[in-house]
Amino acid sequence: MNQSIKMLGDVVRKRRKDRNLSQEALAEKIGVCKRTIIDIEKNTSNPKFEILCMLVRELDLPLYQVFYPEIEENIELRTMLIQELSSCSEHEMRIILSVVKNLRDTLKKEELQETL
Repeated sequence: MNQSIKMLGDVVRKRRKDRNLSQEALAEKIGVCKRTIIDIEKNTSNPKFEILCMLVRELDLPLYQVFYPEIEENIELRTMLIQELSSCSEHEMRIILSVVKNLRDTLKKEELQETL
């Protein structure tokens, strides 16, 4: 079974349940039949791009979970960071991006010095 499809089914089911949506309610919200949601959650369907986009938007699915299921990092921390950033203004994001880049550079330099 394709790992991406399995991950998608698992993520869709979890997010749908977290939002207290039935399969039927989710299907209605994105304009598909209930069977489509069932098949996605059972990992027996590879949804078309249009359906995937609607699911991502409706359930606020983290794209890295959908497109990079092999990454087994702390998803909760990444999700929290993305949620924080999504509420920022463009001006705030530019400042935060600059700070993050500088911080990462500093951390990489420290790691390099530790290995020497």
